[in-house]
Amino acid sequence: MPVTGRTPALSRGTTAEEVASVLRELIMDGSLTPGEQLREEALSEQFDVSRRTVRDALGVLARERIVRHYRHKGSRVVLFSEDDIRDLYRVRRTLEGSAARRAKRLTDQQLQELRDAFGDLEAATRSGSADDVVRRDLAFHQAVVGLNGSARVDEFFAGIAVEMRYALSILESTYRESDRRPEEALDEHREILTAFLERNATKAGRLVEEHALANEELLVGAVDSLDVTGLSAQ
Repeated sequence: MPVTGRTPALSRGTTAEEVASVLRELIMDGSLTPGEQLREEALSEQFDVSRRTVRDALGVLARERIVRHYRHKGSRVVLFSEDDIRDLYRVRRTLEGSAARRAKRLTDQQLQELRDAFGDLEAATRSGSADDVVRRDLAFHQAVVGLNGSARVDEFFAGIAVEMRYALSILESTYRESDRRPEEALDEHREILTAFLERNATKAGRLVEEHALANEELLVGAVDSLDVTGLSAQ
């Protein structure tokens, strides 16, 4: 299937990373849908690059866990299973819960970084840009994880950040919270921020747990609602 949506022209000498970047954004904005097949030959022709470049680009996205390669069926955009979602959010709850337990020991600088991340999310919400809201939502939670004060934890979360952004993109495309309930969604993040600013470990831990669990259940519902009829036959 030809790729639709934003497909900027690529120049000769285009690298696999550049092709991966274009495909990544097409996945995030829904132009490439969950379960959709990614044919090397078609992509090679469309982007005017070699099949090897396309193959390497798909490898980049596979390492980010938003594309999977199936034997004899080629590559597809990831279609999350319930187990995928449960596992991803278990990791998120663990890391954010750990940050909450450190609330009493947080420095003013750490709290300012979280405050700044919330400010960016608030601005994105006011702008009405769904893509920006997803990006800033992820950045806020990345800032929460950053409160652990561990370079290794930050590096680990960065490794699942693309997958988490993809999950948030599915949530947004399904429930349209940036349109339907923007203030309520923003208030949930404001409450988390306030708990950390108060250095209230118990409250912060409860709020990050409740917020992650609620999103987890919404995402399970979103994936269950996807129309995957005929995918196995493609």
